[in-house]
Amino acid sequence: MDNLKEKDIKNYQTTELNENQRIKVNKDLSFIDFITKKSKEYGYRTIISGGYSVDGNLGQITRPHNDIDIQIYGNKSDSQIIRKLIDEANDGEYLELNLKDKGEQLYYHSYFVEGNGLGADIYYIHVLENPFDKNKIVIKRDSTQTDKHPFNTRNVTLNGVSYEVISPHEQMKDILNKRDRGDKFKSEHNQDLANLELLLS
Repeated sequence: MDNLKEKDIKNYQTTELNENQRIKVNKDLSFIDFITKKSKEYGYRTIISGGYSVDGNLGQITRPHNDIDIQIYGNKSDSQIIRKLIDEANDGEYLELNLKDKGEQLYYHSYFVEGNGLGADIYYIHVLENPFDKNKIVIKRDSTQTDKHPFNTRNVTLNGVSYEVISPHEQMKDILNKRDRGDKFKSEHNQDLANLELLLS
């Protein structure tokens, strides 16, 4: 899977980006790089899902991206690390980022950050053990625990930025689950599915 044939890469469906979209992709990847490295310094693990996971798995940018889906795993119940990360981002090259607390769900605490052309859904997931282990036990909002199950991720490099994404199998499963739930399904989701199918064929 890591050694894709050149003919497969050329067969991926792509949507051409305009100049503004190319600039946004570079800003998004820079933010992914910042969050990945900074969270690791504090002992937290960042995993990217959604469109940047798909393109990371494919090894190329195949379409514009409206936002970033970021999962942050830690073995502390307090999710204030998210506020700390955004504060540090604002002190650095990112300006005017606003963080909205969207509240706790059963498996995660949800945030949304936006500003200066950036938009990112951030999910803090509390795990029982070392977040860098191969497996995870998630501590739910009601303090019960899930069974132990693998992270199912891989490391990718996109436009010179290295980060961790959920595996193509898991990413495809996630897209199909959203479609089956009746979530809003866009043309880019069909493109992502077609490309993941090609990758996995």
